[in-house]
Amino acid sequence: MDKALPVTVMPANVIAKDLMPGDLLFQLRSGGEAEWVISRLFAGRDGAAINHVALYDGDGMVIEAVMPRVQKTALDAFVSSSVLDNHGRPCVLVCRLVSSYSALVPDALAFAEQQLSIPYDPHYRPNQEEHQKSWYCSELIVHAFRHANKGIFLFEETPMSFRDMETGELMPFWIDHYQAIGQEIPEGLPGSHPALLSCSDKLMSINSLGSLPAKNCQDLCSLEPGSTLA
Repeated sequence: MDKALPVTVMPANVIAKDLMPGDLLFQLRSGGEAEWVISRLFAGRDGAAINHVALYDGDGMVIEAVMPRVQKTALDAFVSSSVLDNHGRPCVLVCRLVSSYSALVPDALAFAEQQLSIPYDPHYRPNQEEHQKSWYCSELIVHAFRHANKGIFLFEETPMSFRDMETGELMPFWIDHYQAIGQEIPEGLPGSHPALLSCSDKLMSINSLGSLPAKNCQDLCSLEPGSTLA
């Protein structure tokens, strides 16, 4: 039976040597209001605030679905897009498939590579088809491993929610967003979220670059680039 390693805080210039192809990098990504509201929907592993996930390809690069498209990003650039904890360390958690599923990694990586340059989906449209026209971050990961697992979900889809987890109310950002594009909010439809993905029992924690804040942390008030948790 796999045993998760103790989570240790490591500097960004050290983590690459400890990564393996197929590792998932969960992040509290800096940005604007969209990144902030995504971090307010669900709690991640150990209650952490997480709003993004990428797949390590084993060559100092990650594959991620971000605006404007699925792309390869250098590890240093990925890390530098993180919110910093109160010690100035990037908020990134590294998880790895438990060993019984590690054989799926090559095919999952191959699938993710095939999606490069496909547009990012900022509207989280439910779509069960593998050859769809757009992806959001956790959806790409879920379907990459589904493809590798002969069409069977390794990471099960979960009902999407656009409500603040603390208040239960639909967040104004999402109301305005979907009104602007003339679509109903896909509340409750099958989907995924990086925070919930991080909680999967198919994953074990490996290490952390910094301390991810709790999802309900009162200091989590801004995710602007270069922001640091108070």
